[in-house]
Amino acid sequence: MSEATSTTRRDLRRGSRTKAIVAIAAGAVLLLGGGTTLAYWSTQATIDGGTISSGDLNLTLVDSPSWSLTPEGGTSAPVPDIAAIDIVPGDTVTLTQDVTLTLVGDNLIADLPVGGVTVPTGIVPTAVTLTDGTGATFSGTGLTSDLNGETVTASVAFQFDPATADRDLVTTDFVFDDVQLTLEQQDPTP
Repeated sequence: MSEATSTTRRDLRRGSRTKAIVAIAAGAVLLLGGGTTLAYWSTQATIDGGTISSGDLNLTLVDSPSWSLTPEGGTSAPVPDIAAIDIVPGDTVTLTQDVTLTLVGDNLIADLPVGGVTVPTGIVPTAVTLTDGTGATFSGTGLTSDLNGETVTASVAFQFDPATADRDLVTTDFVFDDVQLTLEQQDPTP
């Protein structure tokens, strides 16, 4: 056998080996990620989770507000026209407004503070008090859904500071524009 024939056979064997190695490598690539994946059993089920609804928080003013005047140590009397009275130190004027509360929520807690008004110098504001239909009075804090749909009377009292001395604040106009009742949700876990 000639040397040329022997070299040709070696070249053929090398070429065949190379082709075989390339074919094996290509097959491994295809098996490992070239479009084919290994599969394991799996299954799924769909849960019908239902519907969750959000609550509501609102207040609605009922009719017009009213005012009353209470002299220091005296009895409260309605005031048909607040602009027609002249208060003196120690007097308290009370703004009263009926409101319907909307408090819907399983964990809803709300407060009803007064805001918006710039309290004039010489006037001392007090907290909001609420009166329900039975005449029971309570604060405007910690309101819950037990009051949902209830119409309550919100009262805000403003006292002319009895410590006002000399001729301070005589012939002064006290403006109570923009008194706001604000129903605010509170953190149920303070």
